[in-house]
Amino acid sequence: MRFVTRRSATSPRTRRRALALSVALLVLTTVGAAVVPAPRAALAATATTTTALNLRSGPGTGYSVMAVMPAGSTVTLLGTNQNGFAKVTYANMTGWAYSAYLSQGGSPAPGGSGTGTAKTTTALNLRAGPSFADHVITVMPYGATVTLTGQSSNGFVSVTYNGTAGWAYSAYLTSGGSGTTPSPSPSPSPSPAPTSGSAVATANLNLRSGPGTGYSILTVIPYGASVSLTGISQNGYYNVYYGSVRGWASATYLNVGGAPSPGNGSGYTTDQIIQIIYAAADRYGQPREDMLRVARCESNLDPNAVNPAGSYGLFQFVPSTWASTPYAGYDIFDPWASANAAGWMWSVGRRNEWVCQ
Repeated sequence: MRFVTRRSATSPRTRRRALALSVALLVLTTVGAAVVPAPRAALAATATTTTALNLRSGPGTGYSVMAVMPAGSTVTLLGTNQNGFAKVTYANMTGWAYSAYLSQGGSPAPGGSGTGTAKTTTALNLRAGPSFADHVITVMPYGATVTLTGQSSNGFVSVTYNGTAGWAYSAYLTSGGSGTTPSPSPSPSPSPAPTSGSAVATANLNLRSGPGTGYSILTVIPYGASVSLTGISQNGYYNVYYGSVRGWASATYLNVGGAPSPGNGSGYTTDQIIQIIYAAADRYGQPREDMLRVARCESNLDPNAVNPAGSYGLFQFVPSTWASTPYAGYDIFDPWASANAAGWMWSVGRRNEWVCQ
């Protein structure tokens, strides 16, 4: 019987052909891969600080301050936002920064306002421009609804309120109930608009050139001083004469046809003033005793204190400094506003602006 020998699949010739084919495929794969560009890495989003701003260890003013970022600093946004704070990196540190003071290409950083509607979380000035120096058009009451028109600058956003266009400070606007903002300071209701007669100042009171906090201060009417009413009122202000100077004074602090209450005119006890200072310190993560010591040194805890050099209130603000704080819409003699304005300034690295330390 004859046996026919077949070439197996593992013969030397077959193995050589398979090896050659594998090399050819490897060359083709390598050449093909060389002409395919690698995907480009996505650029990280950045933002710029609009004021000296704390970099904190967590998303809230109760967290420790890791560093103070100067105005104009560039930060990298990490895409996480909580309680109005954005997670960022700055100088190789990762932390949290308040979104209201971050600008991304002229717009607020994530967590800021864009379009839609928002509500005021306190009585809030509607201004003619995006700064505290711009004229106050009107005062929007607590809980008012505004329409956001999409622009932002210096922590302000453009809005319309009852058909009037202007700018509002974004820290006191909330959309969807998110974020935390200061509560408004309680104050008495204005008296009915008088037609004539006189009134008495129930606190040291600014006499302004117009009916709003955005107007310049002509002089300060001392507690207990009498003014003559002209019969004109607007936006909660009375048009009055103090001596020979005519201007506008807040009706809240004028007692028409009466006399001031006993005391220094603030309506607060020393213990209440201390508690106000402590609450402001806690709100902005500052040492309680340090703030109390500075207030004692500046005003002896008298919220109506006036320095002839031109500083006023519990923490002795000069008007230009007061206008740079988020509390510029309040009376400079309001102890709650003064303490919170000081706490805010300390939290953004401006503590050294006080002589008392």
